Amino acid sequence: MNRVHVADGGEAEGLPESYFSALKERQRKDPRFADPIIKLLDLHGKTVCEVSYGWNPSISPDNKSLVYSRQKKAITLLRELAETQAGNDIQVFDCEKKQSRLVAEPDTGYLDYAFFFPDGNSIVYTENEAVNGAFGGPVAISRFDLQHSHKSTLLSKKTVSAIACPPAASGKDTRGSFLCSQISDPTSSFPQLLFQVASADHQLFALLGIPIPSPGDSYMASTYDIHLISLVPEANEILSMGKMDIANPDRPTFQLVPDRRMMIFSQYWKLFSLNTGKWLAEVGPRNTRKRSVYSPDLQYYLTAEPSDDPDHLVLCQTIGGQKLATLPKTVNPDVLDAVWSRDSKRFAIVVVSNGGSGSAYREELIVYSMP
Repeated sequence: MNRVHVADGGEAEGLPESYFSALKERQRKDPRFADPIIKLLDLHGKTVCEVSYGWNPSISPDNKSLVYSRQKKAITLLRELAETQAGNDIQVFDCEKKQSRLVAEPDTGYLDYAFFFPDGNSIVYTENEAVNGAFGGPVAISRFDLQHSHKSTLLSKKTVSAIACPPAASGKDTRGSFLCSQISDPTSSFPQLLFQVASADHQLFALLGIPIPSPGDSYMASTYDIHLISLVPEANEILSMGKMDIANPDRPTFQLVPDRRMMIFSQYWKLFSLNTGKWLAEVGPRNTRKRSVYSPDLQYYLTAEPSDDPDHLVLCQTIGGQKLATLPKTVNPDVLDAVWSRDSKRFAIVVVSNGGSGSAYREELIVYSMP
């Protein structure tokens, strides 16, 4: 997926007025010139399927269709906020027939993060609302059966009431007193948040955050109770991850690996059994780098360096933790993502680089083969 880059925020400071005038004129001629475009590429970089105005695509198991969140409103020169994405629905695009099919529409907010369930017969997607001021996020999960055109709710929207500020901020809770003194229009409730959703085989898992409000919280609760849950084939809790400050960048995440196991990040990466509900023996030295992507066979992992401002990846061996290779840096890059092939014989990375303020960004998809 790509989108025409428009300088914003700090990078827009100092740019001449002519830069913005040119953008406005281009927008007048083509109101959607900077709306997101989805492109499916082969390993040679050739575009084999293209869809206009969509977010977060996923490929069907037979590689013939794409599912995505369709951008309903023109979003050129606008930010990705709950309001600008309101009404976005889920579409399936047949790459051979060049036809789209409407799968689901939102009752409120917008729909996003759709993907095909492994059987290829249904689609899972999130229901999103404004959760952090103007910014949106997933608060519920639904599933659509493509064969029977039937929708089912896997996780309903829920909210927790906010704790009102006292008439006069006082007492021992100095943090709450300070926050209460800063806000003028606090929210009355906080939604549950979905931090991650993933599927494997015929299973669906999610990391769910239940808000624990404190006085003075606005938009989002400051603390959430984190749970790893299963939604398919049945709904149940797998693991309680404890309470965590939402601002903590090292909050839990997980990666699915074969044989009903998970790699779970909680302070460091650990192997967990879905069969027994217990932690398994360590697979190597403790890896505290959250931005790590393990190969399906657990022999290797990719991790970002430096950890606080990553500009390249390194390939490591899981057993022993030895660094095997350092992937080349590019000019002013940012490492966006990395993914392994199912057989662990290849991996791909996505980086984006720019030449300076106001310059065009360049996204690069690079595929590597293991020796």
